[in-house]
Amino acid sequence: MELRYYAIPETEAVLALLGEDWIREYGKDIKYLHFHDLMEIGYCHWGNGEVVLGQERLPFSGHSVMIVPPRLPHTTSTVEGTKGYWEWMYIDLEKTVSEVYGYDPVLQSTVLKRLHRTGYLLPGEENPALSRLVLGIMEEVRHKKPYYKDSIRGYLYAFVVELLRLSDDEERIVGGRSSDAVLAGALDYVSRHYHHEIKVSSLAEACNMSESHFRRVFEEGMNMKPLDYINLIRVQSACELLKKTGKSMEEVGEESGFASISAFNRNFRKILNVSPYQWKKSKENYEGKLLHCKISAEKGWE
Repeated sequence: MELRYYAIPETEAVLALLGEDWIREYGKDIKYLHFHDLMEIGYCHWGNGEVVLGQERLPFSGHSVMIVPPRLPHTTSTVEGTKGYWEWMYIDLEKTVSEVYGYDPVLQSTVLKRLHRTGYLLPGEENPALSRLVLGIMEEVRHKKPYYKDSIRGYLYAFVVELLRLSDDEERIVGGRSSDAVLAGALDYVSRHYHHEIKVSSLAEACNMSESHFRRVFEEGMNMKPLDYINLIRVQSACELLKKTGKSMEEVGEESGFASISAFNRNFRKILNVSPYQWKKSKENYEGKLLHCKISAEKGWE
């Protein structure tokens, strides 16, 4: 399992990976899933292959639209020996939802739970409104005409509404992913409580499971143990604090949920292979580059 950490530039609403650099053979020599700290949106201009979303394997073709909420394991593979042309963008879903529904914190929480619940792989021809929104955002980023940021903000608000409509009518979505939704309560619980002590029994309760059954389902679905996932989210939070604040290492570790500075340093190095201080000094970590964070469970992805 791999966390791919992207940072949206502070002056932009989205991080977009566009252009012919993304014409490639996807999935070659990659035998593990990954997930993101942001929502990933992909548009396939051409190519054929398979997407893994959680525990579902779904075929894609030209004009497919993929929507992956934060923390959902996934990967994309083109047919062996062929290339595909995908373009990608990443949005801070919590920030966007807070801007749309800032007048109602309870509604914000409800909307986020629904949008975190599952991912989608959709045929663009059958979802023209969503396709237009995704391509519209990409074109605004590509050309950066005057007022493009205002235009992107409007597109994102409409995009959230379209996602809610999908959530209302999941039965019509090809390959509905109810199995991914099983863990949504636990993932949401970690995202809200990572800065406090978290017991696995609380995560199991959030999913209405016994603890033993939850552990088994979690490891099969996420390919890592619950504690490894909790620490991964804490390290992700620490990276944000190191990037955006001048807080001390002790403060960053404490606010990210680690019981001691030694636990913070140990888990940070285990996941990123560098110390927090080394990570903070490296400017490349602030520029939307990938951090490959590999976490192994007892049972690997097969």
